[in-house]
Formats: sequence, structure tokens, C-alpha cells
Amino acid sequence: MTVAVDSFGGFVQEVEARLIEAARGVSPEEAERARVYHASAVPHLGLTVPSQRMALRQRYAFSALPVEAQLPIWDTVWRHGRHYETKCQALYYGAKLRKPEDLVHAWPIVLSWIDLVDNWDSSDELSAIYSRILEVAPDKVYPVLVHWNRSANAWKRRQSLVSLLYYGRSRRAILPADKIFPLIERLIDDKDRFVQKAVGWTLREALVPYPEETVNLIETHSTGLSAIAFAEASRKLPAALRARLRSLRAAARRAGG
Repeated sequence: MTVAVDSFGGFVQEVEARLIEAARGVSPEEAERARVYHASAVPHLGLTVPSQRMALRQRYAFSALPVEAQLPIWDTVWRHGRHYETKCQALYYGAKLRKPEDLVHAWPIVLSWIDLVDNWDSSDELSAIYSRILEVAPDKVYPVLVHWNRSANAWKRRQSLVSLLYYGRSRRAILPADKIFPLIERLIDDKDRFVQKAVGWTLREALVPYPEETVNLIETHSTGLSAIAFAEASRKLPAALRARLRSLRAAARRAGG
């Protein structure tokens, strides 16, 4: 579902104006450093995350509307906001949704938000939304993640993994292992560095619900995991096991010349 910007243009301007005012003391150089850090093509205001979240907590003219009325507004903010921070307001709002009925209602709206993602931070914030919807509507979300797992769009491939668990300890419902691990294994050889980061992140978080299966998978692919994926995946492993796997990887590199 998309809404013409003319329908809610005033609300987009309200959000943008508040953030521009909050960034009045930020230099153009600071804003540009933030954009480069995110590797994004979208202009940045240079606001810190706490400042952005404070802007949302202060509420907007439409904040008292019910969720089903706010979602099309936030969809327009996401699509037509001129700055990274403006778009983040939509992501932060979506991540605050908790009621199952609100999450289900949000799914057809936020589903296509991935198409405008151009940086790892926005991708991760979107994963916070998708993972929560996955908990309450796996029949709707999981098939999409399976499809994205084979997408030519690297951000969709990344999303197909990170959304499975996001942060495992915060999940109230978790998919069976046989739905998680095949998606990870399919992307172990992916060439995109952000997808590789997602492989390692998801293995790390899978240690919470599925420690034995996760360790087995890491051991099986210990010499095939990229340096990026292995660093993330092994972060929470016991020190002795991590050291042994590092030795195996070093031996494999020497054998390979």
C-alpha cells in the first residue's frame, strides 16, 4: 500500500522541519561524516540516534491517530523524506509497534520499505520491524524471507537472514531450526560484505535458541566462512572452541597457499 505524497505532504514537512531544527548546531562536515559512515546516498542532518528518538517521543500532530491511520502517513514519510533522519522516524515508529493486530496491519505497508534501503543502518532498523512481525505472522513473513534469500538485491538477501532472529534473546517466538539454517547455509558463499555480516550475525544469535545446531554448523563451515562472517559467528563461542576453529582456518589458509 502506498499513498500519494500530496495526501500527507504536510506531515512529512512537519517531521522534516523538527529534525532540521534539532540539527541546527550540526556542521555540514559532521552531517557528511555521518552519511559516509552509513555509506548512504541519502543526505544526512548529522543527528545522533538519541536526538532522533527524542524527536519521535515529542509526538507529531498526527501521533494521537490510531495505528491504522498513522501507518500510511509514516509510509509517506519513509518514501518522501529528504533526509536519512526523516526516514528513520518511520523506522523508529514501526519498531515501537507491539500489538499483534498492529503488526499484522503494518506488514503490507512496510513490506516494500526494503526497496528504498541503501545502507546497513536502515536495513538493521527495518529488521527490527520485520522480525517482530515474523513472530506473530510467520505464515505471511517467512515465505517472503525465503524469496528474498535468492534475490539479486543484496539488501533483501541480508534481510532474509537478520529478520529471522534480529536479537535472539528479545524474541518471544522463534522459527524451527529447519527453517532458519537452510537460509543461512545458502548465503555462506555470498560475495556481498553486508550479507556476510548477516551470516555471522544470524549464526551468533542462533546460539541462543539452538546452541548445539549452531555450533555444528559453524564447525562444519569453519574453513569456508568469510573472515567477516566468522568474526561475528564466533564472538559468543567458548574461548577454547573459538581458538580451535581459528587454528583450523589458519591451517586451511596455509594449505591453500
